[in-house]
Amino acid sequence: MKEKGVVTALNGKFAVVKVDKRDECSKCGMCLFPKNASSVDFNAKNGVFAKVGDEVIIETQKDGKLEGALLAFLVPLLLIGLSAVITYIFIHVEIWMLILSVIFVLLWYTILAVIDKKLKNSLSFCPIIVSVINKEKNEDE
Repeated sequence: MKEKGVVTALNGKFAVVKVDKRDECSKCGMCLFPKNASSVDFNAKNGVFAKVGDEVIIETQKDGKLEGALLAFLVPLLLIGLSAVITYIFIHVEIWMLILSVIFVLLWYTILAVIDKKLKNSLSFCPIIVSVINKEKNEDE
């Protein structure tokens, strides 16, 4: 997915890019836009050396979305199934299935928070600035 935005800050190899919400976004709900927000800030890898004020195109990798969805939704479902199997084989008390499920899912989301901090700057999960459209005009020129 490609989006147009404006660089608002620089942070080492990354830039903060402000992206305005399009009309199509109000119906979808799949992105990071809060309901009443007109824009959102992304941290994007700044491979084209964009400066603050530059209008840029950012691109997200499709693979990262699929991997993120699998980590966030499929693994907890598998853990709930695992807790059901463990309860059925060893414990035979249904309330323990609920307790184990909650414990497993809470542990997974704790682990996922640690993984997220490590993966948020990887290329598959981080938007990349692919080009500069308009450079900021300096007042000196």
